[in-house]
Amino acid sequence: MRFNNRMTTRSVALVLAAGALGSLSLAAAGPAAADVVEPFGKRYDASLYGDFTTVGNTVMGCPTTPADQAARCATAADGRGGDDNDAFAMTRIDTASMAAGYGSSTGRVEIPAGAEVSYARLFWGGNDGTYQGPDGTRRERCDVSGGEATPSPGDPATTAPRLRVGSGAGTEVSIDSMVTDPEEITGPHYYTGESDVTAAFAEVPGGATPVAVGNVWAANGPGCVAGWSLTVVYAYPGPEPTHAPDRRRVYVYGGHVLQRPTSPATTVTVDGFHRTAGRARAAVTAYDGDRNTPGDMFLVNGEKVTVPTGGTDGFFVGGTSGAVSPDAADSLGIDARSFDLPDGAVPDGADSADLTFRTAGDAYVPSALAFSVPVRDPDGTRPTPTPTPTPARTEAQARPAAASVAPSGSPSPTRPPAPPTPVPDPTTHQARPPAHGPGGSMAETGGNGERLWLLGGLALALAATGAVAKAAMRSRHQP
Repeated sequence: MRFNNRMTTRSVALVLAAGALGSLSLAAAGPAAADVVEPFGKRYDASLYGDFTTVGNTVMGCPTTPADQAARCATAADGRGGDDNDAFAMTRIDTASMAAGYGSSTGRVEIPAGAEVSYARLFWGGNDGTYQGPDGTRRERCDVSGGEATPSPGDPATTAPRLRVGSGAGTEVSIDSMVTDPEEITGPHYYTGESDVTAAFAEVPGGATPVAVGNVWAANGPGCVAGWSLTVVYAYPGPEPTHAPDRRRVYVYGGHVLQRPTSPATTVTVDGFHRTAGRARAAVTAYDGDRNTPGDMFLVNGEKVTVPTGGTDGFFVGGTSGAVSPDAADSLGIDARSFDLPDGAVPDGADSADLTFRTAGDAYVPSALAFSVPVRDPDGTRPTPTPTPTPARTEAQARPAAASVAPSGSPSPTRPPAPPTPVPDPTTHQARPPAHGPGGSMAETGGNGERLWLLGGLALALAATGAVAKAAMRSRHQP
């Protein structure tokens, strides 16, 4: 696989700075470029009295004919039998009645009474309906075997979902970032998108809040998958005895990785906290994990996390949290769920955690990750959660740029406006040097002093690069 070789002015400047600084690397460490289409990057990071919740659902259902296939698929969706989605011609469903020709489904977000939503991010994706054979032949299908795929109208890279929160009207979301697999990748191709949807929860009271996501681009056909997930961060002004007795550090990440049997493990290093006693939690979103194909794992600091069905071998089993319609034991295509981490996996006093996607059998596509741990609360003052600035992701294959549409319906650029500068958190442990792990850049890690050091280094590097360029120009014009 090759990365898209288009580069922005900012990317060129960073590359030049990296060369001038010599030993400094601006590339995320981790898996080989052949498997990473978009490295995991931080979308949100805050210390607050509250936590996150993640819900999600599929927008694909079982075939209705022939009768024997429909019955077998229904058994698989019930979490029984030995079949996975690859055995069936999966079809789009529209349980939220939001747009014909596209997928939709519903879920429920639990927001504790009295809490306010500080941040919400929608993730969606699935197969793009194409498959590249080993000989370079491109086919309109989602799986190596089976018939042709029938896609939704339009292009998955430019089709924005619609979100309905509570009893309100469905609103088209902006496409903040979008990734599609490069055409030359062998095997099934996928796409994933993201959108900051915090504004949609501005007037939402606490309690069980129904949500619906529709207009999701999806392809009908054997083995096709598509769906969505929603991560919502809620907070109180101060300690709340039932739902937020302690301050927590909450992180949200997004990316697009092809985790195949031959792929190296993908590790996202989360740091900048000082863990205290209490529950550590995480959530994942991934496409195409099969309940009956073992080998896929999610690990925390090298320790395997137990799956809902028991055991640790075969973590991605089509499980979804908060699904309403449909509400299947096996979604047959998407995992979108939150869970507690094993006791001791992130020990008290820890200031970082390695979250790892790995497989020795089943292939899957991770696209979202959330993490939270209890942290020190030195003064009990009101937290100030702020989103982490996140550059918009670009398509990994050459497609026309997607025009995003803001909730108001007016056109907006693909790159979202820069959020406020994060407020330094007194609970953040800043004694260790910057960690340059996967899913983040140097500018996302470390304390303020480290950021100033980095900016100073980059300034010197760019100045040196400019001097070299001027000298070259002078030499070029000399007789």
